[in-house]
Amino acid sequence: MSHDARTWVWDHSHSKGNARLVLALIADRCLDRHCVAYASVPALMKRANASRSAVRDALNKLAEDGELRRLPHRKGPRGETYYQLPEAARYLADRAAEEGRMPPLEGPESGPASRIVTGPENDPRGADSDPRVGRKSAP
Repeated sequence: MSHDARTWVWDHSHSKGNARLVLALIADRCLDRHCVAYASVPALMKRANASRSAVRDALNKLAEDGELRRLPHRKGPRGETYYQLPEAARYLADRAAEEGRMPPLEGPESGPASRIVTGPENDPRGADSDPRVGRKSAP
């Protein structure tokens, strides 16, 4: 699903510059049609090769523009912020509904935090992660 979310960013997002890159980095971690992923500012700084202020400004701009929503009641395993790409989620759900694959998300505010199934298969780190050490376990 990250491919679809990433494609939405490149093809449909109105963001520019660092904001677009940060949005694509978060989209890269989305695993389901709700387009939810977690990320820390330091991880985004490293991947975007950008300063803390540039990443924070990008996150704030994306939130102001409605392309990114912080999910305040959820935290990643090391306290990371959870984000949702609401426009991407709406687009992907509408596209899937048109193709007859699944019903559309309900209402303008779909409330993804209450509908997301949690568990290792939906963890952005991957199903084969070892939660005790935060890295992939050996096969």
